Amino acid sequence: MGARPVSIDLRLAKALSSTLRAEALALIAEGIDSPKLIAARLDLDIRDVAYHVRILRDLECIELVETRRRRGAVEHIYRLTEMALEKG
Repeated sequence: MGARPVSIDLRLAKALSSTLRAEALALIAEGIDSPKLIAARLDLDIRDVAYHVRILRDLECIELVETRRRRGAVEHIYRLTEMALEKG
């Protein structure tokens, strides 16, 4: 019996190639849904987290579902996409 080929979306592989992106993706899956909340949970600079969240969005692992006005800024709320939820 031969080995079964593994199918993985290259976008997801790229997303998970960064520890910070993998952690952000896991937190979004748990309901920690904005870069600000992710940065607070991981004790990181919001700019670093926002950069990696944009990459996750560009890779179609997450999608923007809402924006909220917060103290003169806009908070972006994300959720996982179907692609990120698919299991091989």
